[in-house]
Amino acid sequence: MARRRVARQREDRTPLSGRVRRVWEVVTTGLALITAIYLVLSTIEPTRLILERYVLKLNVEVLTAIVAIMLEVAIIAVYQLGRQVRKLRTELAPRVHGQVVYDVSTVVEAVRRLGADGRRGERTLEVLGLTLNTTWPQLAAWLTGHESPSRWRITLYCLDPEFAETCDELPGHWSTEAARSAHRVRALLEEEAGDLEQRRITVDLRTYDFVPVVHGFRLGNGEIFLAYLQWSESGRVRPFEFYERIAPEDTSERANRYRDLFDSWLARAEHRSAEAVPAE
Repeated sequence: MARRRVARQREDRTPLSGRVRRVWEVVTTGLALITAIYLVLSTIEPTRLILERYVLKLNVEVLTAIVAIMLEVAIIAVYQLGRQVRKLRTELAPRVHGQVVYDVSTVVEAVRRLGADGRRGERTLEVLGLTLNTTWPQLAAWLTGHESPSRWRITLYCLDPEFAETCDELPGHWSTEAARSAHRVRALLEEEAGDLEQRRITVDLRTYDFVPVVHGFRLGNGEIFLAYLQWSESGRVRPFEFYERIAPEDTSERANRYRDLFDSWLARAEHRSAEAVPAE
């Protein structure tokens, strides 16, 4: 009874124009179906004679009416299809847009959301970075900002400056950037050691010695941001223009494959890394 009342209430709230449109669609569709059956039966000689004698005889006026009905049904079908396509595009647009991000600030914002809304056990961040030249300043601002995050475990992987200097596939300035970033991380961890310890935040900086074709970020709730390297005309690699985001609630086969891909590169970095800053 309750369900029927709810259904009736929904019908009562439906605009009159919507009800009229649905009735018209049902009527025209029914007429089109009857017309189609009539035309099929008219192709069979015995049934055609019966139809012409007891139902209706085909003439110019009848054929004109049939064409008008079929045209009306076709217009309704196209309209309904267009409405469904527009609705689908509206639903998919935010999802598609959210799958690609172009700035590290979007990643930091995801970290903030996890700290505010996520479970305490999910407060982990693993960064498989290049030189950390753009990542660390934004993470440092978040760690020392007014939000005062707490109970985070952060692992930073950065290119080994010595390896970057000798690798012909990496840009020449990456060695300097990696060394500068490592120095900045050490300096902040030393200056803020007491405060970070009080807020139970641990930060480990590690270096690795290979070319990270796949790199990015992994959060404790399963959300990842993947980026890739591409070849430049100079014969050296450079970062691609975007990060591909895999949402934490996305458990599709595609998403899990991407997680496996990132896990393999992160495991490689862990295997080939040297602990540069074992600090809190």
